[in-house]
Formats: sequence, C-alpha cells, structure tokens
Amino acid sequence: MNIYSTLTDKELTDRLNNRDVHAYEEIYKRYWRIMFEFARKMLQDNEQAKDIVQDTFTTLYCNIGTTDFSKIRIAPYLYTIVKNNVINLSLRNKRSASYLASLKEFVDAGEYITDAQVRENEVLRQIEAEIAKLPRKMRQVFEMSRKAYMSRREIAEATNLSEETVKSQISRAIKVLKSKLGAHSLLFIMALILWLNK
Repeated sequence: MNIYSTLTDKELTDRLNNRDVHAYEEIYKRYWRIMFEFARKMLQDNEQAKDIVQDTFTTLYCNIGTTDFSKIRIAPYLYTIVKNNVINLSLRNKRSASYLASLKEFVDAGEYITDAQVRENEVLRQIEAEIAKLPRKMRQVFEMSRKAYMSRREIAEATNLSEETVKSQISRAIKVLKSKLGAHSLLFIMALILWLNK
C-alpha cells in the first residue's frame, strides 16, 4: 500500500518543506487530472492545457525548498498557477482578446471545480485511511459489509461469528470512523454515503 496516497493534502505539503519528492509525486497524481480539466475548459485545447498543467507542476517543483508550504492549501495554490499560466499564454498569443474573453466568461459562469469537491475527495481519502487503521477483524467485517455488499448472515458464515457480533462490529466501526472524522460531520456523512455506493 502506498502510504502517501493515505496522507492529507496538509501532510503532503508539510513533507514538501522537507524536500520529499514522493510527496510531490502524490500531489501530481492527485491533482493532474483536475488541473487539466480546469485548464482545458478555459482554453478549449487539449495540448495547450497539457502544457499549462506541466508548467504548473514544474513551478511547484521549482518552488520546493524556496517556498514555505506549511501555510499553503495546495488546491487553491495550483488553481492560481494554472489561471496565471493561462493568462500569460493569452498575452503571448495573437488571439489574446479571444482567450481573455473566454477566461472572463468561464470565471463569471462559475464553471470551475469547487473547494467543496476538493474537500469531499479529501474526506473520502481520510475515510479510507481510517478504515485501514481499524482492528483487523472489525475492518474485515466492515469491508465485507460495505465493499462486498454481503449480508450479516453471509458475513457470519464466512467468519464463524454470530450475526449479532457482525452487527456489533459494523456499528462499532462506524462509531470509530465518526469519532475520527467528527470535525467534518456533514462532509463525513456525505462522503461515507458516496463511499458506500462506490
């Protein structure tokens, strides 16, 4: 299991301050597609969008060691670099007026990936990380119920536990997860529902 995939954005940016290249790679994997879609919607050009995103992550990499990432939220930071790169491209391009008009229309329409979506993805990652920390038997029962969609009876037969024990293990697992993620109560509930329906 890749430990970096379980880290929060804050934990990854903290590691950037220590020049941890694996933290950079995880941020790249986590946000490349999101930033590409953001740039592509503004530019309406896949190749230029790829170039913009590549420049964005190059900028991030070059700033490791010179920027204090401890107080930086990585998603807005990357969005800002992408947006600035698009504006710079438009200024260099003969069709700058068209690009700037598209950018203004895009921003005015609010067609950007919201902070809420980023937070939802973060909570989903946290749920997975907390499930991995559950006691072995509890985790096994919980995942059989929520991932394999097995009934309590099926789980009981597969694990040699009583149905009441299975029910208790699932209930305890949810309480543990809620206590760990309680600060995100609404997001926790929404994300857990989404996760259970995956």
